[in-house]
Amino acid sequence: MAIERVSIIGAAQPVTAKEARLADLGLKERADLQKWIIADPSLVEPGLLILTEEYDRWATSGGDRVRDRLDLLALDSEGHLVVMELKRDDAPDDVHLQAITYAAMVSRFTEEDLARIHADFLRRSGEEHDIPKALQAIRAHCGDELDAALLKQPRIVLVARSFPKQVTSSAVWLNEMGIDVKLVQFRLWANEGTHVMTTSVLYPVPGLEEFTVVPARAEKAETAQRAANSTRNRKAVLRIIDNGSVQPGQTLRFRAFPESMAWDNNEIERWVAEDPRRGRATWTGDRGRPLRWEYDGQCYAPTSLVKEMVEQLTGNRPGYASGPRYWLDSEGRDLAELADLPGEPAPDTP
Repeated sequence: MAIERVSIIGAAQPVTAKEARLADLGLKERADLQKWIIADPSLVEPGLLILTEEYDRWATSGGDRVRDRLDLLALDSEGHLVVMELKRDDAPDDVHLQAITYAAMVSRFTEEDLARIHADFLRRSGEEHDIPKALQAIRAHCGDELDAALLKQPRIVLVARSFPKQVTSSAVWLNEMGIDVKLVQFRLWANEGTHVMTTSVLYPVPGLEEFTVVPARAEKAETAQRAANSTRNRKAVLRIIDNGSVQPGQTLRFRAFPESMAWDNNEIERWVAEDPRRGRATWTGDRGRPLRWEYDGQCYAPTSLVKEMVEQLTGNRPGYASGPRYWLDSEGRDLAELADLPGEPAPDTP
């Protein structure tokens, strides 16, 4: 039974379109539905970057090939991987099990793996992209380096004409257990040679969280907070550019920020004191990499620069840092504070 009605406007009165299936119109899952989503990922969800399609280069630790083919792998704006399984008609009872398997496998991907996979996808699509350019595109999409902890918790999106109760009940339970599963329903409509496709989120119901209370897992809550912090860090740069609180050419100085990380703040302060250039960066005004580090002359996002400094000090690159908190203007305000200011001229650089 149809859950919505589509009417064609333009005649003397609205004409009800008839529901159709992909097969009825000679359309296919991979050749058509999948290509539509690649061309416009917002059909499924706004803010997605398609990393690859039909990925099948899996292998066990012993080097044996695993013959599974993932329909689409995407990246959302917060830095979560998104596993997408598409069915051109009604979803089978076990479609979620297949997607869970893929999610487990992609959770092992590193940022470097994703850059290689995305570069291969772009080359197959006719675009000339090497791995460094693909990595740059990925970071530009998220605004910074990817957080390894977020990569380990992929989201799942299932797309089909309809879903059986075995799948919908499993999706509800998986979400309650902290695994992010979304069901997206598409429908095709036809009227005198005109075809229309509609997409809608079947689950989670938008706004449902406002009416329900469920136990929260500490790990899931912590990861959600880190995702929110990462988004806030990325938006800080954009807000600063909009409010003009830091001007191109302005010098910022480093200060160790007291957060629980895998390095010693006293050590990094001593390391910076050994060469004061390590503690200075110039604001360029670039939306992606606005800091030019005086020590090496390279441009970084605030968080990427903090990670680079820690890696040079310790040999290990941290997965997360609140980058904007580490860089201060001449009045001692960090980038996070400056991002929250109303539009005002920045103080002159001393």
